Formats: sequence, C-alpha cells, structure tokens
Amino acid sequence: MFRVHCNKCFRHRKTDPAVPFHLTQCRHVICGPCLGQSSLEKNCPLCGQVLKAIQINRDMPTSVANYFADPLRFQQIYRKISKFQADQRASDNLGFYRQLQQLEQNKRQLEGFCKMEAQLNQKVVEEKKRIAELRTYIAYHENAQRMTRRRHSAGERFHTPEFKEAWNTSISTSDKSPSDMPSDSSRRSADLDTQSTRRRSFGSDTKGFRL
Repeated sequence: MFRVHCNKCFRHRKTDPAVPFHLTQCRHVICGPCLGQSSLEKNCPLCGQVLKAIQINRDMPTSVANYFADPLRFQQIYRKISKFQADQRASDNLGFYRQLQQLEQNKRQLEGFCKMEAQLNQKVVEEKKRIAELRTYIAYHENAQRMTRRRHSAGERFHTPEFKEAWNTSISTSDKSPSDMPSDSSRRSADLDTQSTRRRSFGSDTKGFRL
C-alpha cells in the first residue's frame, strides 16, 4: 500500500489528516488547497485534462476505493478469477470434444443402420420373390388336383350300373349276325297282322253302337 500524498505539492495525508485529498478522473491525487487553485482553470494541474475529482474517504465508490486497496488481495482475486475462467474454458472445451465424439459415434451408428436397412430391403425383395414362386407352385398343384378330380368323377360315371347295362346292350346288338335280324318281308307281314288285329278289336267294340 502506498502513502497517499498530493501529486502537486507532495503533502502527505498522515501528516495533515485534516486536509482533504481528491482523486481526479485522470488518476491523480490532489490535496484540497491545490484543487482549489486549479478549480479556477477547470483543468488538472498535472496533465491539463478536464478536472473532475472525487474526495478520498470511506464513502467513495468501490470502483474508486479499489485503487487504494492492497494489490496482493487483487492478485489473489485475479488468480482465483483466472483459475475459475480457465476451468470454465477447459470444461467448455471438454464438452465440445465430447460432443464431437458423440457426433462421430452417431455417424458410425447411422452408417451401420443404413447398411442394415439395405440388407433388410434386399431380404424383403428376395422373400417377395420366394413368395411369388410359392404362389405359382401352389396354383399349379391346385390346378393339377382339380384336373385329377374331374378325371376321377368322369371315370365313376362310366362305372355306374346303368352305363354298364347300356354298354352291354349296345355290344350285344352289335355282335348279332345279319341272319339273326328279321327280314323286311317278315317285318311287313308282322305289321299287317298287327293292323288286322287292331281292326277286329275295334269292330267288336263298336257292334252295339247306334246313332
């Protein structure tokens, strides 16, 4: 800590505690008498800048009081602040690095999922083709089964008793010789006998009929 004194007349505050001291905006310490002389010119007697000053006492703002505090305390604060900010930067960098790692991991997983999707799509295409082949195979065998059933049903009709009797009759008729068949003259005489018989029966039925 330095000794507070006037930068113009070098008067010390400890030797003249009753004399007020001021801190100018240009960072100069001026005692009350020197400030009174310079206030007429409204310029700092040391650097010539516009004179604006605040009295040095316990009521001055913290931003002004820090100029009169022990610099070691500020050095410790600076170290703490520097360490805190360095830790925060390191944490931020670590978080960014982990985000990059997570991004790379997500990228690898996405590539794996894309490959898996391509494989699954290929399997789907193969399964669809296999299903189509199975449907064709099933349709072919169903048609073959229907044709077999139709053939069996047609064969059963040929083996019925009526069909057998008609078949045997046609075979026996076709096997007769021409000599066994009646001649045309015999058929005509048989027809004449039948007609005469019908006439006689009709005449006997109408004997007692009168108009």
